[in-house]
Amino acid sequence: MRAGVLLGVSVLWIPLAFLFDGITVLVLPIRLSGGATNVGLVSFVGLALAAAAQPIVGWLSDQLRHVLDRRVVAAAAAVPAIAGVWLLIGTVGIAGAVVAYAVVQIAAASIQAGQQTLIPEHVRPRLRGRAAGLKAAFDVGGAFVAFLVLGAVVAAGGLVDAAVATTVVLVVAVVVMLLLVPPRVARPVPRPPIRPLELPAGLGSLIASRFLFLLATYAVGRFLLLLVAERLGIPPERAADEAGGLLALFTLVTALAAIVFGWLADRFAHQDLMVAGALVAAAGIVVLVPAAGVAGLIAGGLVMSLGTAAFVTANWAATTLIVPAADAGRLMGVANLGTAMAAAVAGLVGPLIDLGGFGPALLVAALISATAAIPLIATPRRTPSVESPT
Repeated sequence: MRAGVLLGVSVLWIPLAFLFDGITVLVLPIRLSGGATNVGLVSFVGLALAAAAQPIVGWLSDQLRHVLDRRVVAAAAAVPAIAGVWLLIGTVGIAGAVVAYAVVQIAAASIQAGQQTLIPEHVRPRLRGRAAGLKAAFDVGGAFVAFLVLGAVVAAGGLVDAAVATTVVLVVAVVVMLLLVPPRVARPVPRPPIRPLELPAGLGSLIASRFLFLLATYAVGRFLLLLVAERLGIPPERAADEAGGLLALFTLVTALAAIVFGWLADRFAHQDLMVAGALVAAAGIVVLVPAAGVAGLIAGGLVMSLGTAAFVTANWAATTLIVPAADAGRLMGVANLGTAMAAAVAGLVGPLIDLGGFGPALLVAALISATAAIPLIATPRRTPSVESPT
């Protein structure tokens, strides 16, 4: 397999980070007024609609894969995504923001619905670990690039420049994907009817484990700025630079480590890597509990980053091996609910922090990370030698 194909199936994660992360964190708060309440409500609506839309779009791509290339699904969804970005910065009022942001997020979820099926369709099972590692590197690295680029252009030129940058990155990534990934239209094969919630053996356990693990890591990352402010004894608004620097360091380490763990995922059982990643991340969260200043934050965060790279890469590789290519759109969309639900529920850690401080909240997060290993007991052992169904 050409290295270009591995690059092509991963490159769209960069603009997806712009649409999911950059637009939500940097553009939406500036576009809205009224503080955190408006931002929270609008983002909740948009992300909830996106989470619901992705399995549906994925299922439609499964039904049409004998006449419509999956690449076309991803490329076509880029058009409303771009339109939504420009609508978001051009409309006035909260109603316009709700509609525009929902368009962006649903379109981004539709891009992902087509794009994330490319690994099951184009990558041989023995290379799924490396493909998953590259996916994680582009996904996490894309968030780093999105924050870096959009932060700079918003500060220098405002929201119009942010829309231009997002449009350019998305268009370039779509072109690269179309050039590097060969077209593939499946032959129509009669299949028995599929029940919407029917899942292959082991996929439910992988989703549950992903939900628990990401809930723990999102809970830490969501409130990292407040943790930094408390540890340094400064107001939250003055802690933004320090928190941003730490997040940049952690995302960079995660992206680089994911490539290494992708190589390992092609040689060792995925359950072993996921269990190790969950326990290592839990240990990193525990390191954050003592008030050890910046040094403790860096040490704990780096350990968490290594655990995250191991778990996420192995979980993605295992998922692509379990999912049949014929139903990859629907099933990968369902699997993504573990990610979307974790992102939503992580916000509920906030009241726990207000009531008892960061110590108890971090210990709860560490416990949740460790329990992510429990559902894996029911997951069939998967190695690269196990061929995925087609």
